[in-house]
Amino acid sequence: MKWLTLLLALLGLQPAGAIERIRIQAAALEAADIKLDHVQANLQIHTATRSTLELRATRVQLPAQIAAQTGLLRDLQISCVNPLVREPQFACPQLRMQVQTSSPQWPKILVTGEGSWRSDTGAFIAQGSGSPIAGAPLQFQATGDTTRMRAQASLRGLQIDALRTLLAPHVQLPADIEATGVGDLEAVLVRETARSTLDANLTVRGAGFQNSDYTWIGEKLQFTLQGSVELSATPITFALLANAANGQALAGPVLLDFDKNPLTLRVTGNHAATGLQITELRSEQRDLATVVGTAALRLAPFSVAEAYVQVTDIRFPAAYTSYLQLLLATTPFNQLTTSGNAELQLQLRDNQPTQLVARIRDLAFSDSSRALQVTGVSSELHWNAGLTGPPRPSWLAWEGSRGWGIVGDRTRLDFMAQDRDLRLIKPARLPFFDGALLINTLAIERAGEPTMSGVFDAVIEPISVAPIAKATGMPEFAGKLSGRIPGLTYRDKVLSLQGNLEADVFDGRVVASNLRVREPLGAWPRLFGDIAARNLDLDLITRTFEFGSITGRLDIDLAGLETFNWSPVAFDLTLATPRNDRSRHRISQRAVQNLSDIGGGGGGVAAALQSGALRFFDDFGYDRIGLACRLRNDVCQMSGAGDAKGGFYIVKGSGLPRIDIIGNNRRVDWPRLVTQVADALGNPESIAVQ
Repeated sequence: MKWLTLLLALLGLQPAGAIERIRIQAAALEAADIKLDHVQANLQIHTATRSTLELRATRVQLPAQIAAQTGLLRDLQISCVNPLVREPQFACPQLRMQVQTSSPQWPKILVTGEGSWRSDTGAFIAQGSGSPIAGAPLQFQATGDTTRMRAQASLRGLQIDALRTLLAPHVQLPADIEATGVGDLEAVLVRETARSTLDANLTVRGAGFQNSDYTWIGEKLQFTLQGSVELSATPITFALLANAANGQALAGPVLLDFDKNPLTLRVTGNHAATGLQITELRSEQRDLATVVGTAALRLAPFSVAEAYVQVTDIRFPAAYTSYLQLLLATTPFNQLTTSGNAELQLQLRDNQPTQLVARIRDLAFSDSSRALQVTGVSSELHWNAGLTGPPRPSWLAWEGSRGWGIVGDRTRLDFMAQDRDLRLIKPARLPFFDGALLINTLAIERAGEPTMSGVFDAVIEPISVAPIAKATGMPEFAGKLSGRIPGLTYRDKVLSLQGNLEADVFDGRVVASNLRVREPLGAWPRLFGDIAARNLDLDLITRTFEFGSITGRLDIDLAGLETFNWSPVAFDLTLATPRNDRSRHRISQRAVQNLSDIGGGGGGVAAALQSGALRFFDDFGYDRIGLACRLRNDVCQMSGAGDAKGGFYIVKGSGLPRIDIIGNNRRVDWPRLVTQVADALGNPESIAVQ
């Protein structure tokens, strides 16, 4: 540095006519931790009032922390027009500096301005402008002396989309995310003897972002960031304060509305070559939640090495709108009115959750359009990934429930949850209407995996069928649903019932056996099973469905049932009068006509009922009823209570007056048969004969 001072001194001492040019070369020049290689300085004296000082260097070596941001600097060019030399004061009223870099984000740096320096105190002042950064012109000012330096820079009108290129070496964002917005940045660097700090304020307005799948979206965002970085520490430490009070952001199923729930975020930590260490995080969103935690983050590519997050004071309904509503958009729970509180603790490692504790207090949700209401929901969930010790017991309880016509009472489930396994640890009673489902065993292993399996064992304490039928949109009828559900298992994508389901309805008994569902969670579930009903009261059945009156008893066998996506594709169905039935057998005109329409002999029966003496009778005697359908390939092979001339008996008459119903079509299109049965059950006004 001494030779440069000598050069400036010569400028101040020599008459203008004595020296016109001074040139000095040096292999290296080092000052203030900055080293210049292959330096050449030229002093050109044009007139007594005008001179130019130029300095060139092939390479500039900066302190490591700064060089990591700028890369290798080369071809440094500095020029000063009319340098002022009045020992101990030196000044440059017109300064221009240009340097090439190896960084693709900063290929060339150009600075213009003015500056002064005092050799006795080391004090200096510099100010000016530089090359635009992300579309914003750089303005700077620096002051200092031998013990302290302060530099201030501003960038007004930053284009957020252009910042992506500048951040690429440090943070790798997904390639398909586009960002917009404008920002203003103010930064102050202070360097003292043993300490260097950087403070920055960023204000962003009109910001937005979006990815190609529309799962990450932000619009009309306005926020401020205040950051402080301790550059002299190893590793570098930082503190960040963020405030957002405008706009909305969507991140997967999470929707954040900063207009309704303003955000304040405080983060402290350090930055090293391995990534970011968040030593303290605190996020507060008004009327929504408070989050505190710590984390270790990798930046290239971005991932979570370790993290601990505690979310307290989760408030509904804001939590439902922000965290749950989009997740439930395709379910019946997408328009709920909610209230209550919750909290959770979450630990992650290598982007995967390892432990979760969640508590729910007095949660209630309802939907008046669906007559849905659940009250008094409380829970404590303890889950771990199997890496952090044995599981702790969890529980879920609610005071009351009502939905889709189903009414429940106070219930509590106690269970264990670990990794992808869940099991009930004590029997649970779920009240429904006037009965209950008593669950003795419930266990699920490897949930969500192709090898998922499960076991379920329960007892149905008698429940009246009438409210169940009403809830499912069926005509109400008497009876009780009861029995045991032993050994309901799920293995190899097949849900199987090891025992029978039984119900006492229509003064008879219905038993479902051999039930199994293949791929119940897949796109095309297939149901298999057999159903047998014995000694059903036909009078109760026909009055319930407004089919027309029939008295007597009925047996039903549905064997080899097979459905595809819940629609039948094969079965053997038989409806018949029990062989030992001694009850009174009568059938009304309306029932005669409906059975005849189903069996394909409607025209002749209708004519007979509307003519002659038969039209004066309300009902008729019969010996037996029989109707069978063997469904294959969308066609029913029909038969009945025995062969008859030209067909088969559906109703074989007995006594006087007597009427026979004979089916003519032995092969019936299944969709057509379904329509005929539906018309008979649901449209009685369309029947001609009453």
